[in-house]
Amino acid sequence: MSLAFSRAEYLARLDAVRARMADAGHDALLLFAQESMFWLTGYDTFGYCHFQSMVVTRDGRVVLLTRSADKRQAEIT
Repeated sequence: MSLAFSRAEYLARLDAVRARMADAGHDALLLFAQESMFWLTGYDTFGYCHFQSMVVTRDGRVVLLTRSADKRQAEIT
């Protein structure tokens, strides 16, 4: 399975998000929309109709909360 974009693009997007978080004084960003998770990480899943969330911390840690059926796809991404 190919990724949606390069690692360099991922790091650039993550850096941009972290910079905006720092400017706003936020320690973390909580994402619920599948489109937002895809834009940031390339994580794509059929599980969009199930609850999932992603947390991005200002230091760059990204944590995904999703159902176990989507674990393999999350690990690939």
